[in-house]
Amino acid sequence: MLALGQYATAEALEQYLGDPGNPENLFSFRNSIELDERDEYPEAICALLNDWKVYEYYIPKDLGGKLKSWEEMLAIARTIARRDLTAAIAHGCTYLGASPVWLSGSTAQKHRVAELIKNQQQISFGLTEKDHGSDILSSETQVEKTDAGYLLAGEKWLIGNASRSSALAVFARTQAKGGPRGFSLFLVEKDQLDPTSYGYLPKIKTHGLRGANICGITFHNSHLSPDALIEPQGTGLEIILKAFQITRTLHAGAAPSLGQADTALRVTLNFALSRELYGGTVWDIDHVRQSLIDVFADILICDCMSIAAVRALHAATDQMSLISAIIKYFVPTTVEDLIHRLSAILGARFYLREEHCWGIFQKIVRDHGIISVFDGSTAVNLHGIALQLPSLAAYRSQTDIKSSEGIKERLASIFDLQQTLPDFDPQKLEIYNRGRDDILQSIEIAIADLYHLKSNPGDVPSDVLQQIITLTGEIQTVIEAQEAHLAKMGSNTAAKASKSREMFTISKQYCALHAAVACLQMWLHNRQTLGAFFQQGEWLVVCLHRLMASFYRPLDTIPPSYLENIGQEMLRLYAEDKLFSIVPLQLAKKGTLGADSK
Repeated sequence: MLALGQYATAEALEQYLGDPGNPENLFSFRNSIELDERDEYPEAICALLNDWKVYEYYIPKDLGGKLKSWEEMLAIARTIARRDLTAAIAHGCTYLGASPVWLSGSTAQKHRVAELIKNQQQISFGLTEKDHGSDILSSETQVEKTDAGYLLAGEKWLIGNASRSSALAVFARTQAKGGPRGFSLFLVEKDQLDPTSYGYLPKIKTHGLRGANICGITFHNSHLSPDALIEPQGTGLEIILKAFQITRTLHAGAAPSLGQADTALRVTLNFALSRELYGGTVWDIDHVRQSLIDVFADILICDCMSIAAVRALHAATDQMSLISAIIKYFVPTTVEDLIHRLSAILGARFYLREEHCWGIFQKIVRDHGIISVFDGSTAVNLHGIALQLPSLAAYRSQTDIKSSEGIKERLASIFDLQQTLPDFDPQKLEIYNRGRDDILQSIEIAIADLYHLKSNPGDVPSDVLQQIITLTGEIQTVIEAQEAHLAKMGSNTAAKASKSREMFTISKQYCALHAAVACLQMWLHNRQTLGAFFQQGEWLVVCLHRLMASFYRPLDTIPPSYLENIGQEMLRLYAEDKLFSIVPLQLAKKGTLGADSK
């Protein structure tokens, strides 16, 4: 078992589920493919997860559940998503539906939802509508107050588990004129409705996630009790924006993408190491080997920033409006790209719905395509980042970050994986960051730590440390250039141009810079605890090179030995059945039977 206790739960779940490559397991690639071919809901797999009581991790500990650490939840969700995204989303939708209640529901509502989940009932989130998509302030579903409670009328579309859930959190217009304060959320329990007052739209056929229960629900003056309102009235948009800071970070960003990336790389390595071609294996081809190492490095980048983000939910909660948008943009789009690159290595096999690993790769291609869309699309998240860029630049230019109150303590909580996290306090979630991003803005602190390390290098090779220092200087230069450009534009001009091509480009650059500093701080805080490969720092040099490659000047060539050592680490993790991660938890061994073999 890993020394880091927050990963023990995911390791235990791994062993319970068994090897997904073993077709005898219920939660196997073969079974997931067969369900997908039939567009069939993963009923038995969800039951298997329920038998292990995964649903208890959707309930906060103060309500009798086991949800206490978002870092632990990330590892659990990643364990499920690496096997099958359909099952991961089908089961995980319940947390999405419950999240508005956890954030703003009454005590009675919270206990009621906790009871439903403990009874293995599903909760849905009725947010989007066919004619309005992500423009939720144009939603037409409405609620009218009556002497006896409320009347709900309208239609919600593309809702996960809409026809399977026992209850929904429904976003509805409560003021005719709409606007930011014109919408509210309601907890709708179906067994309290007149059965003739609601109905379902047919299950929608989708390119991926074929077995998921994605459909719609219609309400025809459905009577709701007075206590259905998730109070206060008119705060529906605010509650959703805060709930998304959790779900975009975890359930719609980091976990599904990292899980799918792990399997995509693992399946491709299986092919590259076993396929004989041109007198050797595919792995022996220099270009292929380099491509696989690049993918591994990209996974480590996403890993570092994702772990930092879920820990920031506890330690820098009021900054999550920005951090969640960064994760939701950067991680899914990076994984989309690396899946595409891996498909070029697999060749025809990436396209097959059978044969190599039962055709799981083509399912990953189809399934993962939705991740950058739901819970806020790429464009929505880039726009959200763009709106905050002027205040972020202004704050950094006007503040002595190194002496800023509490920043070093928060950085230690975010990045030191041995440090116990403070309890998550949802009341600290804010709509705007007020110019703060502890992670990116800690660049000067990181530089000071690097120069201190240079005078006391310990086990870090001097050439590696010098490369890290040089690259960190480049990162600081780009940050300062971006801030100078934003200052020249002026905050009013930047705000008006927040949807422009230029501001979207700057937002993408900001995400890459944020990722670079996250990787750097993760290394600085855990050099002594995450093993020799992590401590050596060669992986960090490669990751920083990759992140800086998109900027304006070319960087020096990476020493070949760094790449060779990273490649060997990737092969070691593959051979030992360990997660491709800075925290390489033990996966179920090849051929292992899970609980379904009883």
